[in-house]
Amino acid sequence: MPPVPPVHEPVAPAFVVPSVALPFEPPPTRPDAGALRDDAIAWAERHGLIGPRGRARLQQSALLGLAVALAGPAPLPGAAVLMDWFLWALVLDDRVDDGPWGEGGALRRFSAEVESIVEPGCGTDSRDPMLHALATDLWPRTQALGDTAWQARLRRDLLHHLRAQQTVVQMRESGAACTVAEYTELRREAFGALLFFDLIEAADGAVPATDPCGEGCWRDLRALAADVIAWTNDIHSVAKDLVHGEPYNLVTLLAGEHRTPWQETLDTTRDMIVAAADDFTARKLRHLAHLPSVSRTADQAARIGRLEQAMRASADWHAGVSRYHLQADGGPHRGVSVMDTSLTPPTLKSRAFEIDPYPLYRRLRDTMPIAYDEPTDTWLLSRHADVRAALTDPRFSNENYTWQIAPLLGHSIVSMDGQEHAAHRAPLTRAFRSQALTILQDSIDDVASGLVARLRGRGQVDLVAEFTAPLPIQVMARALGLPADTPEQVARLKRWCTVGFSYMGNYRQDPGLLTHGLTNRDDFYDYLQPHLDARRARPGNDLISALLTATVDGRPLSEQYVRGCCAILMTAGSETSHGTLANLITNVLETPGLLNAIRTDPAAIDLALAETMRRDPALQLVLRQTREDVDLPSGRVPAGVTVACLIGSANRDPRRFPDPDSFALHRADGRLDREYGGAATHFAFGAGRHFCLGSHLARAEITTGLRLLIAQYPRVRWAHGFRPEPTGFLNRCPSRLEVTL
Repeated sequence: MPPVPPVHEPVAPAFVVPSVALPFEPPPTRPDAGALRDDAIAWAERHGLIGPRGRARLQQSALLGLAVALAGPAPLPGAAVLMDWFLWALVLDDRVDDGPWGEGGALRRFSAEVESIVEPGCGTDSRDPMLHALATDLWPRTQALGDTAWQARLRRDLLHHLRAQQTVVQMRESGAACTVAEYTELRREAFGALLFFDLIEAADGAVPATDPCGEGCWRDLRALAADVIAWTNDIHSVAKDLVHGEPYNLVTLLAGEHRTPWQETLDTTRDMIVAAADDFTARKLRHLAHLPSVSRTADQAARIGRLEQAMRASADWHAGVSRYHLQADGGPHRGVSVMDTSLTPPTLKSRAFEIDPYPLYRRLRDTMPIAYDEPTDTWLLSRHADVRAALTDPRFSNENYTWQIAPLLGHSIVSMDGQEHAAHRAPLTRAFRSQALTILQDSIDDVASGLVARLRGRGQVDLVAEFTAPLPIQVMARALGLPADTPEQVARLKRWCTVGFSYMGNYRQDPGLLTHGLTNRDDFYDYLQPHLDARRARPGNDLISALLTATVDGRPLSEQYVRGCCAILMTAGSETSHGTLANLITNVLETPGLLNAIRTDPAAIDLALAETMRRDPALQLVLRQTREDVDLPSGRVPAGVTVACLIGSANRDPRRFPDPDSFALHRADGRLDREYGGAATHFAFGAGRHFCLGSHLARAEITTGLRLLIAQYPRVRWAHGFRPEPTGFLNRCPSRLEVTL
């Protein structure tokens, strides 16, 4: 497992980000800047690099302003290619920053595919939308901009950029040390400026010789310009990097090597940037003096001017774009140079949330209970009172699901509110209550007994693979009337559920999930259709039949709605129950005396489950959207924003639960049934009008499963040398539970 980034109070509570004033002219303003930006956004959405949320954010922000500036006066075809490359690189940068995607060799494999695409005569059959867009569209258009020598140079700089990024990711994973000298060499390639200098040349239609003056000046000029741009980025990234525990930043490394105060180090970094810009000017003059003719001198001066424009544009963009002004209040910070790192929140994109979110929750609750997370464009609520308000107050809507789920499943029950939601929820509520639940209990007993029996005679098993994952899948499949009796049938449903659940919770908007989710849905719908046709012809005693025969306002439910509802029930009904059962088993085996208490009194399983859902909820967050400005107990949330209700944090809020990090079996004594209903003190099932309608089913299958497992294997214990490691954020639980029966 990669090292956990440190979570601490910032070592530099506040500092002034020094202004980077460069003696260069800014690029000219393009009259077609708006159209150029819109075309790039449409291109990215068409190729699956962004979804509706990404499109809206790019349209409403200045993120593409640097790309427009880099395009400068370039003719439209070349400018469009440069814009698309910038957006492609922006998406890749976000993915690399996203620990779950960028680590574990993912970037290395991605880079190998890129190399295959850009090498002559090669290609790729990858389903990754970034690779597909590169292979089928972006690279062919790019090749048309320059000759083979320029293409080879661009290919080299692209691959060097990706390899440098791989090195940084590998260093981050291993916690490797890095000197300032090593870092500056690596950073020049990793930031990608050299790649964009190639693109600027070709977009302008003015590709120079590799060494125009014969003295290596052009190479040096490009290197100095790349350093100015990369170091400028480091100055503006330092607050984020300090809070997120990112060690590979020029300011951080300088402070460590020279042992100087943060403000002094920032000023030193600014002086390094200014010195590099001065060196650039001096080298420019030497370069022009080397050239043999006036015409070549004028031509080279114009090309050098584009490098100067790029440096100036980068400095201006970094000083104003919200991407680098991360403050919890979410207010406008253009031109504000004071950065208070105590008000720089951790971002949901941080891998620390995947590894161990609880230290981050503690910092949020204590110092910024309502915080704006700029990288995900989301407001974070971490205290119990605020989360309860967001889940129950009608001013918080489910409109976030228009980008979160609607592209996958259309208008579904999860995206409905008010009377529409109540009317569509009613048929499903009846299917999970009273007599219907009694029928489901028989299925739970049968499935759980069968899974437990399969373990007989096995000395050591992984309970995730053999028990916690298949149990809810088989129960829900039977409830719907779908076959799930063989390991192959269960495995297929599990694959669909895992991808579907990841898509539904894709708050990071990873392009791979956006595309894979749609393909996954189509596969599931193709599988589902014959079962819908059969139930329509001959209804049975299952949920599909109930949905097909139900009416709302006298009209039957549409087939699209029924298919989407089946997908939601299958996915949500299996993934979170599996995670909760895995967490419950972990607590039973890790908490001293708890296994014995359950052996003595099986009714204690209900208490243990209630406490597990409070302390270790599988689902760590849900999203909502504000209809208007809302004043919460801890502060105000603006209108029209996405809000992340951090369930895992609220469930451990000491303002609501004494000693919240401890596992207290009898915490719910006297109100046990309430913990499985809308009045629950925890939020594992949500709260308010969207409280989980399958809560009673989940309780039944989890408690029945564990009761039967312990009854059959009362001495269950961890396998020698094994300890569970909960991971993940969307569905947080151990990936393995190796036990001896």
